[in-house]
Amino acid sequence: MKDVKSWIDRRKEQIQKAKAAETKYSAELDKALDEYHELEAHAKALDPEELKTARLSLRPEEEKWAVSKVEDAYGSCYDYATMREAKKQVADLLGEDRPDSKPRSVRRDLQQKQEKVCEQEQEHRYQASSKKKGKDWER
Repeated sequence: MKDVKSWIDRRKEQIQKAKAAETKYSAELDKALDEYHELEAHAKALDPEELKTARLSLRPEEEKWAVSKVEDAYGSCYDYATMREAKKQVADLLGEDRPDSKPRSVRRDLQQKQEKVCEQEQEHRYQASSKKKGKDWER
């Protein structure tokens, strides 16, 4: 019975801590939402072209910072293709045309050339092995 009462007391303390944290975080969320709505209203008052120009001028530095943080977080599991796709999705959400969102043609061309070489080598090996078999049948 003593164990059950101590378990109940611990759960009550955890509930109180959770309620305190909820109050704290909901206040922070309300503050952030208010700030967001103020900035959104301010952005509506700005010239859209000027805003786009300012955003595009800030973007490369902030993007590099974000990429470095993600690389640090993921380490050897970092995937460049996933990051490139994420950048493309952000650009689409913002309604931007990003020239670097297109696939890298040089890399794609090299991969295609290498695939062709591999296919040709495999075909050559197959033809060479089938010629031997053909000669065996003639004997």
